[in-house]
Amino acid sequence: MGMSPPIKKFSFGICNFGRTSPNLNALSPDTQVLNIEIAFEEALKLNLAIDECVRKLNSYKRSTSAGKRSGLNLAIHLSRGVITINEAKLPNR
Repeated sequence: MGMSPPIKKFSFGICNFGRTSPNLNALSPDTQVLNIEIAFEEALKLNLAIDECVRKLNSYKRSTSAGKRSGLNLAIHLSRGVITINEAKLPNR
């Protein structure tokens, strides 16, 4: 038997984004909406990452408290121009 390939432990995927509106330099506490533009190829990566995470979340028993607390974290790294998708544990309600 061969060895299994290593499994990702942190992120389901990453994509780059091109531009924000307003520009990051113009962000303020009064900014209500941040538009993030993603090129088509990068959007495909984002879609795949979200899909992989949602599929894993769907494997959990949602009738349990741990299953109900499972979620997806979309992290936007503004200084790096990237978005990562991670699994999250939501707080108890």
